[in-house]
Amino acid sequence: MNAMAELLRTLHGVLPVCFFGVTLLFLVVTLFHFQQIKQVHLRWLRRWPLLPTGFLLLVIALGLYAMLHEQPVPISRLSLYFAGGLCWLGAALVSEQVLVTDCGIIDGLNRADRYVGWGQILDYFPWQDLNGRTRGFAFLFVDARGRRRRLNLAVPPSRQPAFRQLLTHYLDARFELTVQQCYGKTLEG
Repeated sequence: MNAMAELLRTLHGVLPVCFFGVTLLFLVVTLFHFQQIKQVHLRWLRRWPLLPTGFLLLVIALGLYAMLHEQPVPISRLSLYFAGGLCWLGAALVSEQVLVTDCGIIDGLNRADRYVGWGQILDYFPWQDLNGRTRGFAFLFVDARGRRRRLNLAVPPSRQPAFRQLLTHYLDARFELTVQQCYGKTLEG
């Protein structure tokens, strides 16, 4: 029993340091990837990262509970969990962004399968909610393996006019064909 208690004490001493180190590394790598992206025209947060937020709230709640019930909790251990949670939240906030660049659309920074270049897109169309409001766009594209894929991209209403302008600039000019280009001759009459 004494050996088990010593093992748990050691593990509980090492675990916060490892957690902080891993989340700090995650933040640094995410920021490095973010800095590599140039010429961003538009960006927005896809969704709020719930898991890191819940973890931070749990650390705060347990810290307050321990303080109110006068339970001894080493401040360094609690600080490492809190700092690790902040690093995790920061990395998640950066990686959950949608970025529209000169090269294409990045739907989540740490998800390479969600990078779509303008040249890969075959077609797109807006999708609407039940009230008829445009909620986003669906993009049909060919991935690196030559498979046809679809990307459903929710666009906040405040970003839709600017996003439509970018679509007009990068895609519509490529998709618009004259009758002569389609049929090889002009229509008579």
